[in-house]
Amino acid sequence: MALMQNRLGASLLAFAVGLVLGVVGTFNHRGVIGVGATDVPWGIVVSLLGVACFLVGARLYSGSRLVTLAGAIGLLVPILVFSFEGPGGSVVIVQDTPGRVWDFVPFLIAVAVLAWPRVPARSARAESLN
Repeated sequence: MALMQNRLGASLLAFAVGLVLGVVGTFNHRGVIGVGATDVPWGIVVSLLGVACFLVGARLYSGSRLVTLAGAIGLLVPILVFSFEGPGGSVVIVQDTPGRVWDFVPFLIAVAVLAWPRVPARSARAESLN
């Protein structure tokens, strides 16, 4: 029973953190910085690194696909919601290259992290050899 409560609490926490990361990444993915005559898209790079670190970290820390799935759903909900046109006609995620990357790559990262096979625990014999 305690394991189920721990997993439920971890899943709710992962969902909430995913929501925050999804909203922050959505509003941050268009960030650019001028370096010389070129614009470097730092926003999409930092946002995607944050997504990958969060999902991989959730999977490694919890060891559970359920917790990682909850975090991925929390992450993808704001991306889905902000992809549509608002009631006043405004769009947060514009359908250009950075917008399409932000629409699809977090989903692909989530699928890859969820599909990754479970790494077996190291045996006591293997640890004693190191």
